[in-house]
Amino acid sequence: MININTKVWLFILISSFTLLVVGYQVGERLGLLIGFLFALALNFFVFFYGESRVLAKLDAKRLKGQDAWGLLDKVEKFSALLNMPAPAVYVTPHASSNAFCVGRSWRRGSLGFTAGLLKNLDDTELEAVVAHQLCHIRRLDTFAFSVSSTIANSIVGLGQFLDQFLPYKLQFFMPVLSPIGWLIIKSVVVEKSFFENDLMASELLESRHRLGEVLWRMEGLAQTQPLEIPPCTGHLFIVNPEGFNQRNLFLKSHPAIEVRLKKLMGYYPI
Repeated sequence: MININTKVWLFILISSFTLLVVGYQVGERLGLLIGFLFALALNFFVFFYGESRVLAKLDAKRLKGQDAWGLLDKVEKFSALLNMPAPAVYVTPHASSNAFCVGRSWRRGSLGFTAGLLKNLDDTELEAVVAHQLCHIRRLDTFAFSVSSTIANSIVGLGQFLDQFLPYKLQFFMPVLSPIGWLIIKSVVVEKSFFENDLMASELLESRHRLGEVLWRMEGLAQTQPLEIPPCTGHLFIVNPEGFNQRNLFLKSHPAIEVRLKKLMGYYPI
């Protein structure tokens, strides 16, 4: 069975080749050159802009110097256990409780934590979140998640831009392009990735129940105080950041928390 990172590389190769073929069919040599430039721009955008775009949209600031929560020490500790370089750590100003990770490689990743998460979780719970997100980077999930997010977000963003020129009641492009964004994410972000990462993180923490309880609590906090995020980026977060406020069900990527905890702990807390 093809793993998710292989799917991503295949998608990038096929999309680049398609741009070349379409360019040649439309304008022969000149069209081929234009198609090549578009393919080059697409790959540059995916690999060098996607990560910084998410951090900028969420107003994330890199954590340096004073660290009242001990995040940097926690990241160093679990990175050493996973035999990987410690990623950069960012904090966003949002009151919602959530965390996310982005990165093109397990050697170069970034972790993000909301201010609400740092306020509401204790030291032991924060350790579980750090371990969980580091496992995503170590498994290379962040590469697949970030690439699919960048491409899908671009497609949905194009739909939003084009619909601005149409009357409100005659919106056309978003209903057409949103399912394409959903298909891109669904072809890469499979529920199995979340289940396997939960298990890996629980082994790192040496406790399935410890991680399960944190996920259960974070899901509840996210439901009561959702986070406004860029389109097609929900799968980058540890739990669904939009909660019940998620308007576009096409772009829902997280497995149900009940299923997730039953896979991890064997039961769902009541």
